[in-house]
Amino acid sequence: MNLYEQIEAYISGTLSSTERADFEQLLANDPEVKKAYDNWQETAAIVEKHETAAKQVPELRSLLEPLTREHFSGKPAATVRQGRVRKLVLAAVAAAAVLLLFLFNPAGIDRYPVTPMPNVVVRGAASQDKEGGRLFNEAQYDKALPYLKRDATANPDDVMAAFYYGVCLLKTGKPADALPVFEQLLQNSSAFQEDSYFFAALCAYKTSKKELAKQYATAVPPSNLYYKNAQRLLKKLK
Repeated sequence: MNLYEQIEAYISGTLSSTERADFEQLLANDPEVKKAYDNWQETAAIVEKHETAAKQVPELRSLLEPLTREHFSGKPAATVRQGRVRKLVLAAVAAAAVLLLFLFNPAGIDRYPVTPMPNVVVRGAASQDKEGGRLFNEAQYDKALPYLKRDATANPDDVMAAFYYGVCLLKTGKPADALPVFEQLLQNSSAFQEDSYFFAALCAYKTSKKELAKQYATAVPPSNLYYKNAQRLLKKLK
């Protein structure tokens, strides 16, 4: 089984408990494995985003086409009423365009990809010790936080637990608490070290530590998933 087959099996929950534990160890300690895993997740997220946008296009078209036929068909109508309706239709078209641009071109320092916590479901059945990960992946960050805090506290050497706990703190509006979590991850080489530079930078920015934010954002390498986000942050710091 090659690396990408392992990743697919890991995400789908079809690895044995021993294989899963071995892969998690690789994921936590091998930057190349982590990068491949991030690339997989990023590609999956992009595909999902475009599929979602594509599904919404017919709905938008079905909304706009009748309005276009009715109000832009060249039929005579009262000037005042027609002018008002045209403005409304144009506003609807503009809103639809903005929606599609947002779906395809997200921007802003708070719009960054978050790779799901891996393997939170084992062979289709939720495990109690995976509850925090399940809630995190469902973006229920407030509910996930106590579970992730428990896991990170109980396993201080688990860099994956620490990383996702830090992200969850950030997502729940606690950048001051998240910053030392990411700074600790920066002290040792791991698969999460490069990602932590970006999140440390974002936490520093949100706590008005601009020079520190600049230092951390500059350290994000071009090959990292968060490089573009770090560059966007640096522009805000100028």
